[in-house]
This record gives sequence, structure tokens and C-alpha cells, in this order.
Amino acid sequence: MNPNLPILLAFELQQKQTAALRILCIRHGIQLVKADPAQYGETIGVLCGMDEPTGAVADAALSEPMLLFANMTMAAVQKFLNEAKAAKFSRPSLMAMLTETNRNWTPLGLYEQLAEERIMVREKMQSIHARSGHHHHEHEQEHAHGEGEGEPAHES
Repeated sequence: MNPNLPILLAFELQQKQTAALRILCIRHGIQLVKADPAQYGETIGVLCGMDEPTGAVADAALSEPMLLFANMTMAAVQKFLNEAKAAKFSRPSLMAMLTETNRNWTPLGLYEQLAEERIMVREKMQSIHARSGHHHHEHEQEHAHGEGEGEPAHES
């Protein structure tokens, strides 16, 4: 793995999702790195090949899939995600871009941050709908967020 090239770090993907992603990554010149749960004690920087491994062991697993984009512009990520959507790829709702901050987090730390942000977004949307009297849209909005239609989090 070349840590200077575009990387898509994938966590807890099903085999079918991984196969679909691999094709898209090849098309976009992105290195697909499927994170090994045995390495979840390491930082995101280590998993992206940017930092030296420490041998740290994870104390927990992730309960759902997650993607992290490294060495890519937001425009490149958006183009990739649009193509993934067109290819009917069922993408995870938890996605982020590598930052100087989250580079030092473990996958579990990133997961917890993204899950917390997702809850805050849902609560905010429900609050907006409740104030405007559009209660019947709450389920639709929750479904949209649950399918991961948003952009990856910037600062996670």
C-alpha cells in the first residue's frame, strides 16, 4: 500500500459490498484497504500505512460497516459516491474523510464519533419537522439518513 495515493479504508463490509467497491476503486485509482478487526486497536493513520504499527489490540468490534477516505478531495469523494450510488452500491451510513485529528483515533473512536453525529443530525431533522408540522416526513428522513445518502463527515 502506498500511503500517498488515494485510499478507501473499509470496515466490516460484507463480501458482496467489498466486491462492488473493489471494481469502483480500480476505476478511480483508489487503493481499497479492508481493515482487519485484529488491527482495530491501531490508529487510522496506522491502518492507512502512514504511521508505524504499535501492536495495540482492540477491546471492541464495530457493529456496522464504516468507510474512511484518505488522500482525496471532497470533489473526488463525491464523484466516487455518485458512481457508487448509480451502481446500486449499498453504502454504509458511517463515512468520513481522513483528517489530522481522526488520523490518531482508533476505528472504534471514529465509529463512536460518527454514530454520535448521525444521532444529532436525526434529532435536528426531527425537531425541524416537528416545528414545521410535517410529522409524516420523519420516517422518510430517518430512512434517507439510514441509507447513508449524506456526504462523509469532514472533521471526525
